[in-house]
Amino acid sequence: MNIWKKSLLGVMVLVVTTQLVACASRASSFAKDLAWQGVPGATGHIVMVGGGTRPDNIMRQILQLSSDNRMLVIPMSSATPQETGDSQAAEFKALGASEVDVLLLPEDTSSDPARTQQLADQISAAKGIWFSGGDQNRLMMFLGNGPLLQAVRTAYRNGAVISGTSAGTAVISSTMITGSEVFPADDQNFGVMAENNVITAPGIGLLGNMIVDQHFIIRSRLNRLISVLLDSPEFLAAGIDEATALWISADGQAQVLGESQVILLQKMGDADSVVMRANYHGLSRQLDSPQLQAARDIRLSVLPPGSRFRITDTGIESLQLSLP
Repeated sequence: MNIWKKSLLGVMVLVVTTQLVACASRASSFAKDLAWQGVPGATGHIVMVGGGTRPDNIMRQILQLSSDNRMLVIPMSSATPQETGDSQAAEFKALGASEVDVLLLPEDTSSDPARTQQLADQISAAKGIWFSGGDQNRLMMFLGNGPLLQAVRTAYRNGAVISGTSAGTAVISSTMITGSEVFPADDQNFGVMAENNVITAPGIGLLGNMIVDQHFIIRSRLNRLISVLLDSPEFLAAGIDEATALWISADGQAQVLGESQVILLQKMGDADSVVMRANYHGLSRQLDSPQLQAARDIRLSVLPPGSRFRITDTGIESLQLSLP
């Protein structure tokens, strides 16, 4: 596939401004600055792959960021974790990893606290962690909200590279897109941009002020990412396409890797978002009156490979495009 022929063509940085219309009620403005670093004092790296094929330059970069040239593969997003883990372990080994372990997690960590602590110790000691694709909700179920989740954060704090693809990318931020919606249409996903339509849940929390989506351009997911941003305008939003990665280092420096683009969204200044009440007939939904969203002053940036920026507590700085 020629990725430059996708629906977003060329390279552009633009500000999208839409006029507010009548019958709109004021919602929350840009509420506050959030610390971008979800784990204070962390010295590690984050590499988030948008799904699809995984170019060697992305996977080699992940391996190089692992200080001991070893990787720990956690394939619990997958419905077939052993097969997926073995396959992705072989991928890292083919690229020169000295050792790759596949870690399978139990569904119930409370029944054997000693075993759970052993698993947590293995995770926290890792210098390179990879989360497979699949279902992000499944992965978070296995990680839970106890020792295993904290072990990932500890590894990141101590300098590990935390990486993943697709569902393994979705879990990285503090707020995770689950893939479900409140107002599903009969014939399409996320066919309405309505307040609180996109269902989110807590993620691992390595990124404190950025929400991430994956398979972004090829699956036309701009609708749902804008909806999430308007629900939580204090966040940044990033959509990572397939065969593409966003690498964020401990000092907030970020770079696009791979073959396609990363889309950044940021609500500017203290501009207000608004919601509009409307009744969408013909939608299969749980509520009768979804509140449609409207907004102005959303900055949208389209970043090809090699583009760089710095993520801070107040937004994006030092954006540098790499022209193809």
